[in-house]
Amino acid sequence: MGWYQDVAFPKLMQWNIGKKSILKKRAALLKHAYGNILEIGIGEGTNLPLYPTEITHITAVDAYPRRLRDSAVKAVLFSGSADKLPFDANTFDTVISTFCLCSVKDLEQVCQEIYRVLKPGGVFLFLEHGSADSAFFKKMQQLFNPLYNKFAYGCNITRTYQDEIRNSGLQIVNLQITHAPIYPRFLTGYVYEGIAEKPLQENVL
Repeated sequence: MGWYQDVAFPKLMQWNIGKKSILKKRAALLKHAYGNILEIGIGEGTNLPLYPTEITHITAVDAYPRRLRDSAVKAVLFSGSADKLPFDANTFDTVISTFCLCSVKDLEQVCQEIYRVLKPGGVFLFLEHGSADSAFFKKMQQLFNPLYNKFAYGCNITRTYQDEIRNSGLQIVNLQITHAPIYPRFLTGYVYEGIAEKPLQENVL
C-alpha cells in the first residue's frame, strides 16, 4: 500500500464520481430505495447524504472499510467482499451499487450474491460506468482496459452488466445508458443506470 493507492487515487476517484451531475444521478436512483437496505462498496459514504429523508439507517459492506462521512443516515458497516456477502438469504428489500461492479473480480458471482440476499420482490439499484455505445470507442476501451485496470486498481471499462444481472435471476425493469463527465471521458464516460427486481416466485423448470 503506497501513497498513490492510499491517498491520491481515492481522492481522484472521489472527485471524479462525486461531481454535481453524478450526485444528481445517485440521488435520483436512491429515491427507489426502501425497507431494509444494503449498499455494497460504500467507500467513504458518498451516497449517505443523498438518501430520501424517510431513510434513517442502512447496512453497508466494503472490502476496504474506511471511516464514513457524517450523515443523518446511519450505516452499520461490515468488512467483506461482494462475492461472498456476510448475510442470510432473503434479508434485504433493496441492494445498491454505485461505481462498484466495475472493479469486482467475478461480476457473475456478485450478481448471484445480490440475488441471494434480496427478498422476493426486492430491488437492485445500480449506477456504473461501462462499455461505450459505439464500435469505435468500444475498441478504444478494449485496447486501454488492461492499462486502466492497473491504474485504477481493478476497475474495468468494458463491462455491460446486463447479462450477468439477468443470469443471476434478476429481472431488469429499467436501464439507461448515457454520457457522463467521468474522465478520461472517451474511456469511462458511459454510465449504466438501472433497476432490477427479484421475482416474487422463482422460476421452476
